[in-house]
Amino acid sequence: VSGDLAAAHWLWHLMGVDKNHPAAQIWMRSTGVYKRSQGKWQIVHEHCSVPFDPMTSKAVFTLEGS
Repeated sequence: VSGDLAAAHWLWHLMGVDKNHPAAQIWMRSTGVYKRSQGKWQIVHEHCSVPFDPMTSKAVFTLEGS
């Protein structure tokens, strides 16, 4: 937080019911930027990204334990 501007980021670990399926688990990173206006915080920017393999440009899905 700096004055009337704040930023946060977090990681999401999403898991499907079938943990043996290659797309059953994924990590996502979210970022949010907030601005205080008239005493209330408002979201002014949100972004979500999925890790990717730079060699293939494909999203990285991991199995349990990875």
